[in-house]
This record gives sequence, C-alpha cells and structure tokens, in this order.
Amino acid sequence: MRSFPRTPGRRRLAATALAALTVAGLAVPVLDPALSWAASPDGDKLKQKKQQVHQQVQQADEEAEESSAQAGAASKALAAANQALADAQAKLATARTNLARAEQALAAAQAEDQRMQAALAAAQARLAQARTDLENGQKAVDDQKRKVRNSFADMVEQGDPRLLAFAALMNAETPADIARQRELNDTVLSAQSAQYQALRTSEVLLTVRAKDVKKATDAVAVQRQQAADHLVVVQGLEQDATDARDAVAASVAQAAQAQSAAQSAQAAAVRAKRHDLAVLKALKAQEEKIKQQILAEAHKDRNRAVGQTDGMFLSPVANTYVTSSYGWRKHPIYGYWGLHDGDDFHAPCGVPEIAVDSGKVLSEYYSSVWGNRLYLSLGTINGHNYTVIYNHISKYRAHVGQIVGRGETVAYAGTTGWSTGCHLHFTVLKDGNPIDPQTVL
Repeated sequence: MRSFPRTPGRRRLAATALAALTVAGLAVPVLDPALSWAASPDGDKLKQKKQQVHQQVQQADEEAEESSAQAGAASKALAAANQALADAQAKLATARTNLARAEQALAAAQAEDQRMQAALAAAQARLAQARTDLENGQKAVDDQKRKVRNSFADMVEQGDPRLLAFAALMNAETPADIARQRELNDTVLSAQSAQYQALRTSEVLLTVRAKDVKKATDAVAVQRQQAADHLVVVQGLEQDATDARDAVAASVAQAAQAQSAAQSAQAAAVRAKRHDLAVLKALKAQEEKIKQQILAEAHKDRNRAVGQTDGMFLSPVANTYVTSSYGWRKHPIYGYWGLHDGDDFHAPCGVPEIAVDSGKVLSEYYSSVWGNRLYLSLGTINGHNYTVIYNHISKYRAHVGQIVGRGETVAYAGTTGWSTGCHLHFTVLKDGNPIDPQTVL
C-alpha cells in the first residue's frame, strides 16, 4: 500500500497517522508504544499516554477519512466535469463545422435555384414567342389559302380571257393552234403555281413553328420539373441549416453548463485538498512524538551482530512475487510525491503470512488505510532496530506480546482497508524509517 491513494478503490482515501508521516517523507508507522514495550519500567505511563494519543489520532483519522472521501469524490467530479466540458466543446466544434457546411450547401443550392428559375423563365419566354409565331403562321396560311380560293373564283366568275383562250385552244386542230395552246397553258400554270408555292411555303413554315412550340413546351416542362425537384433539395438544406443552428445553440449552452460544473468541481477539489492537507499536517506532528518515544525504548533492546544483512530475512509469503515495489510515487489527486513504503506481494486471500525472523508481536490494530495490521519487532541487529509490518490482513494468527519463531504463521492475507484485492503490503522499518525490503530479504 502506498502512503497516498493510488486509485479510488473499494476503500476511500484516508489520512491515518501513518499516511500523515509518509506524506512528509517520514513514513513512520503507528506503533503501539504501551504494548510494544510492556516490559519497560515506564510501560504503564507510556501505555496511558499512548491511549490518549491513539484516541486523538483515531478521531482525526475518522475525520480525515470523511474529508478524504470528499476529496476523492471531488476529484472524480472534477475529472467527470472536465471530460464533460471537453466533450461539449468537441460537440460544439462539430456542430459549428456542420453548420458551416450546411450554410455553404444551402447557399450553393440557392444560387442553383436562381439559375434554374432564370432558365425556366427563358424557356417560358421562348415558348410564348413560339406560340406567337405559330399563331402568326396560321394566319399567314389562312390568308394564302383565301387568296388562292379568291383567285380561282375570280377567274371563273369574271371569265378570265386566259381561260377562254385556253378553252378555245383545247379545240384547235392545227399545229399552230396547239403551240399557242401550250404557250397559254404555261402562262396560266405559272400564275397559279406562284400562288400555290406561296401557300406551300406558309404551310411548311407553320409546321416548323408548330414543332418549335412543341419543343419549347417540352423544355418548359423539363425546367419546371427540375425546378420543383431542386426546390425539395433547397427546402431540405434549409431544414438542415436550421437544425445545425439549433445544434450549435444547444452545444453552446451545454458547453457553458459544463464549464460552470467544472469550475464548481475545481473549487470543491481545492477545498477538499486544503482540508486533507491540514489534517495530515496535524497528524504528522502527533506521530512524530510517537516515533521518538518508540525509538527511545528501542535502545533498550539487546544488540545482535550478524554478517551480511542482505538475505537475512525470509520472504513473508511462500511462492510469491512482487507486484508493486518500494519507491516514490506521484499522488494521483494532489500531485505531490509520496513513498510507497514497502513491497506488494502476490498473496491470494487466506494465504499464510510468515514471520521473516523470530521476534515479538508489538501491535495489531485496524487502520482505515492499511486495514488489519501487525507489527513484528525483530530486535536490534548490528546496532539498528528492525520492525516489519504486515498490512491488509484478513485474520490474525499471532497476537500482541506473543513471541514467534522464524517461519511461523503470524496472519493470513486479505484485502482489508484501502485495497483493491487480496495481497500483502510488507514494510520493513530500520530505526523507525521504511527501507527497501529487497535489501534484507
């Protein structure tokens, strides 16, 4: 377990006395001086004082637990608010992009609509002209027909000399008469042919104009249908533009709301942080006094001299491995650096945790951060006091004051306290300060 929260787990962030010291880089455990040094002449006084301080620490721990829960909640709320703000801003940017595209498409469609309306108007003008031309052509044909009819009627009614001469020549019997007959016939046919040719020309022109009218009518129909179809497109784009404007307005409101929520969450996080740091500072002062008392009593231990300290202790769990090693970590909420004051060992729930060396159980108690804890004093070795701490215990096997031998079971692995799963957080203290367990295991 780190001396500060790694991530919000099943337990909330809590500022116990141990956490207070580790935040300051001391990482001094909360020991039980009265029980640890029960054989001391000053044991009774130390026990009484310990109880008083422990009550104060426990009360502060409960308060810190509550405020730290608020800090964790504020941190989560801030992260959620910032994410919501980022999402809202992204949504707003997308909405504005969509609006620009919709307005651009609408402008192009409106320009095309104007062009199509102009084309329709031109087609309608051509149709009107074609109809006028057709009407005039029809009048011309009618006039020409009337002239032809009148010409023949005049010739019949008035006895045209040419027709009379023609009739006389028809009865001629000599070649001279026939020659004159053909000459007269040519004259008459020439005059009539001119009138019929004029009539034919008028009729052909009328047919052309009728085709022009048909063509112009079809063109108008096509232009009108295209304009009607395009009108549907324009109306759809107008609706798209309206929807895009509404989306932009909604996104602006959402972004403003998200920004306000983020600001509120930020303020709450700052307040929670200030409160927690104030509690941790107060606990640090209290635990520093306890540390000095423990160290003063530790000098009374008989010194054991050993050779090399590397490997002088057993592994606290058999057949295991380190999942998170000793070292400094960055606080996930407040950003400062704190000490992960031990090694996390893989230890399924209920696995025995053994004494790494013979020693005496100094204390066993529950911490909101560390859960069930057990302190095992290994005495003074080469002039330095060594104490090991087992954290997150599910069940105790050894108890305060009990002497245990090397390799004996002292507890069973669990996930009590601030823990996301069964494991053993194992701390080694040298003269009251945590060291890397791998230097002695």
